[in-house]
Amino acid sequence: MRLSHSFQVMCCGVALALFAGCTSQDDTRTFDEKDSQASAEAEHAHEHDHEHDHGPNGGHLLEVGEEQYHVEVVFDNDKRTLTAFILGPDAKSAHPIAGETIDFDLEVGDKEHEIPLAAKPLDGEKDGKSSRFVAEGKAIPESIKAESDLNGHFHLDIGEDHFHVDLHHEGHDHDHDDHDHDHEKTEPKKEETKKEEPKKTEDKPADKE
Repeated sequence: MRLSHSFQVMCCGVALALFAGCTSQDDTRTFDEKDSQASAEAEHAHEHDHEHDHGPNGGHLLEVGEEQYHVEVVFDNDKRTLTAFILGPDAKSAHPIAGETIDFDLEVGDKEHEIPLAAKPLDGEKDGKSSRFVAEGKAIPESIKAESDLNGHFHLDIGEDHFHVDLHHEGHDHDHDDHDHDHEKTEPKKEETKKEEPKKTEDKPADKE
């Protein structure tokens, strides 16, 4: 009887050891290059989705530079208004900038139609700065019926930097060769310089003999 009991205990011990070994093997996995690639793809997909997020005012969210700032675009066809909100890097907080207007170049075929948006500061914004810019009425072409009709780019001056901020929707054939601008490019603001006209030279009359 003792031998039989000892044998049963030994069998149970072996079974438990085998079960623990199998569980340990199943739960342990090393990460390889495929895991790193999958992680990178997931991060890229998240960044791509972020470009099409909606801002705090329910508008289309655009990145400015390397997410230094954001522009939220809101179009209201009933009121015939186009509003651009300048936001900070968190894409939520208002970021007032200096300037009376910003420009949106609407792309119509191979031509551009400039739409100026005038500063309309939010409550509490002062010192000549505004985070809200609005175009309304006749400033907006009648062909624009929805946000999806807005294809073009904003000209944005923030501090000493100048940005081209593109707004393009799916299905819009955007040819980079037709437009001389870069996506999300930061350029120093250029001071206007007057070109000097070439001096006119007059022939001296020949000496009379």
